[in-house]
Amino acid sequence: MSFQIFLILALAATATFFVIVISIGLVVHKALHSKKTQRQQNLYTEYSQQVAEVILQDLPVLPEDSTASGVFDQYEILLAPLKDKLEKMSKGKRSLNRKAVKLALIDFAKDVAGETSDRLVYFCYSLGLVDDEIKLLESKNWWDRAQAAHDLGVLKARRAVTPLAKTLEDENPDVRIQAMQSLVILGGVHSLQTILVKSRNISQWTAIELSIIVMRFKEEAVPFLIDGLKSSDQSIVLFCIEMLAEIGFVSAVESLRTMARDYPNVVIRAKAVEALGRLGDQRAEGLLVELLANPFPNLRYKAIEAVGRIGLRSALSPLEERLRAGPLHEKILAARSIAAAGPEGISLLTSIKNAENDVLRGVAHQVLEEFHIDPSLA
Repeated sequence: MSFQIFLILALAATATFFVIVISIGLVVHKALHSKKTQRQQNLYTEYSQQVAEVILQDLPVLPEDSTASGVFDQYEILLAPLKDKLEKMSKGKRSLNRKAVKLALIDFAKDVAGETSDRLVYFCYSLGLVDDEIKLLESKNWWDRAQAAHDLGVLKARRAVTPLAKTLEDENPDVRIQAMQSLVILGGVHSLQTILVKSRNISQWTAIELSIIVMRFKEEAVPFLIDGLKSSDQSIVLFCIEMLAEIGFVSAVESLRTMARDYPNVVIRAKAVEALGRLGDQRAEGLLVELLANPFPNLRYKAIEAVGRIGLRSALSPLEERLRAGPLHEKILAARSIAAAGPEGISLLTSIKNAENDVLRGVAHQVLEEFHIDPSLA
């Protein structure tokens, strides 16, 4: 019994000892981390002041006969003291100081323009910071790759266009999104060509982020979206169709008509039909009416919906056929599309509300009420 008590006390003492050691270790680690963080903050503040001086310093006017590289020689003179200072440091200290310089330059890059921006970009190239960020695009840590993709855009590093394009195929969606945004900064609307060619299997979240980019350009983006319809990736094709419908530019109608009629994938055909209905161009009317009798239910349903958006009187006969012969969800949608065709459609529904079939009567009554028409007075 006494041995068991002794063993318990010994184990308790051992556990207490380990708790104390771990606690001391955590305190020491926290203190060291706090000290390192404070050191980094001090360096950042120091270099922010130095960067401000060289970024904002006035330069003498160059002689008229000076070469195009003359301004770069001036930039190098401004940068020389900082480069000499970094060169004299040990490897570890230089790395820490370069990181602080980079953070200071990135912060300035967000707020400057014109010659000041050109000067800052040159400094980043000259200090090798752009090459450092490009190397980080291949880091094993996705957060480092994402940050590097973001920073290269902020720094307006055109040298990074090719590696950023490669990053569009990164396994992590956050990295891909940052690469897209930076490519747009560097290449404007023309970057959409690379983005839509390189991107694969885009998620709903990525599609939302990319749609925000596209909507910055609106009509300017249309040619690239039309080219994107040729992609072998279904997610890109569906995205391009959606954005063409959202922008509402009718130059896409012919391409969408071709897809709605001939594309080998029914899901994409149905999406193209939906887009044609949203665009409401008369060039699509004949095809949409024809598709009301298509054997594929999803395609037929989208065609019924599309002619309802446009309000086609020419579709009344095939719509009545779907109202009488289709499943219940088609009957309801067909009745709504009939009503959307105007007085002729309302008259047709009014005649159907007296049909012997209970389902037809019920659908006609429901839709007439939806259109604020009293079935008893119609």
